[in-house]
Amino acid sequence: MQQYYDISTRLREVMAERNITISQLADMTDISEDTIKAIRSGKTKSPGIQMMISIADALGCTMDGFLHRQSLSDDELYLLRKFRTLNIHGKHMVLLMADSEDHMQKRVLPGSTRKVPCISSTHTLSSNTDYATHATEFIDLPVDYFPSADYCLRLTTNMLHPIYIKDDIIAIEKNFPHFGDIAIFLNKDGVEMIRKYTEKDGTPYLEAISICDRSMYLTNDIICLGTVLGIIRVEDTSRPPFES
Repeated sequence: MQQYYDISTRLREVMAERNITISQLADMTDISEDTIKAIRSGKTKSPGIQMMISIADALGCTMDGFLHRQSLSDDELYLLRKFRTLNIHGKHMVLLMADSEDHMQKRVLPGSTRKVPCISSTHTLSSNTDYATHATEFIDLPVDYFPSADYCLRLTTNMLHPIYIKDDIIAIEKNFPHFGDIAIFLNKDGVEMIRKYTEKDGTPYLEAISICDRSMYLTNDIICLGTVLGIIRVEDTSRPPFES
């Protein structure tokens, strides 16, 4: 039996979710306002497939999602747009992170472990690190050991002594730091920097944590990759983690 979809009701719902007016949708699709009104009212019950694709694209839905009431959220649309700009290696990394997060979210027994991706650079620039060329492994951590960590970073330099030393593994949560937190930042050249997020002269400032580094103001071409939670003691996770 052919399934009937109430396109008019669905269109009104999604437009309300997205806070899009008839006039705006008309501009986004090059479909006349009268035609959109006819679809919304149910007067036009079977719009052409190309017209529906244009409307679904403008509303951020797949056709299947539109018809089955599974429109993409703003966060999902953002992730999809970013994912499509990545190269094969970048997409592979995102999928690894998704698998790790999915594993962490599943119900587990006390004492169980979860696998967390750990990134190791193969190219070190003084105390900064070029992670454009890197290797990824998974390490097993107890579920209650840095439970909010999204990924880990294995340091390949001693230039951050005495705070961090070579082969330290630091746990990172993908959120923006508070003032005083140490975080990971990426500059326009693709180089990751570990800095303390502070303020200077009323402006966000990245303070060096090593004499080998330089401090700098946080500019628009520098992005934050996450906040450092602390050092992971892989050799003995029965001991409490060392928090930064």
